Amino acid sequence: MKTRVAHLLPMSLMLLLAMLTLWLQYAVLEGSGGNAKPAGHDPAGIVENFSIQRLDRSGRLQYTFSAPKMVHFADDGSGEVLYPRLVQISDDGGNVTASANRGTINRQGEEAFLYGNVLISREATPQQPEFHARTEFLHVLPEQGISRTDHTVTITEGRSILTGVGMVVDKNRRQFTLQSQVKGIFSAPNRK
Repeated sequence: MKTRVAHLLPMSLMLLLAMLTLWLQYAVLEGSGGNAKPAGHDPAGIVENFSIQRLDRSGRLQYTFSAPKMVHFADDGSGEVLYPRLVQISDDGGNVTASANRGTINRQGEEAFLYGNVLISREATPQQPEFHARTEFLHVLPEQGISRTDHTVTITEGRSILTGVGMVVDKNRRQFTLQSQVKGIFSAPNRK
């Protein structure tokens, strides 16, 4: 008789615990009106054909960020944009433009993530030819002048073509770094 009771005790404790858990779930749902929903990432507003400009302390334009449509989310202040375009202004006229099919920006606009058909272009200057980089993802930190990706990149500068995986572009230092699997054709500039 003792052996049967010994087996029933753990089973009855588990049954009691299951019933308490079920009761607690219904008690919580009834206390909130029975329509308990988790906080969502719901749109708070839609902005069309917008442009944001960032100025430095002296009032000079640093960059503009524009898109034909942005959906704003109030829970975290972020935004999702269609066909975003970011233009970083350079003192020598070699402005850098980044565009994509879609993107997201954080609350303060300190960083943007660009997705799908990402194109980075730098205008030609008297010292440097035009620069283009294509990838599928780009993380942009406009305040720092840094853009980076861990995806495949194809770069053209003048007649030179490079491909690789992973890239960091530092606008302030005027340099880019391909991180792995680099292949390319380098065309040396003509000497005068």
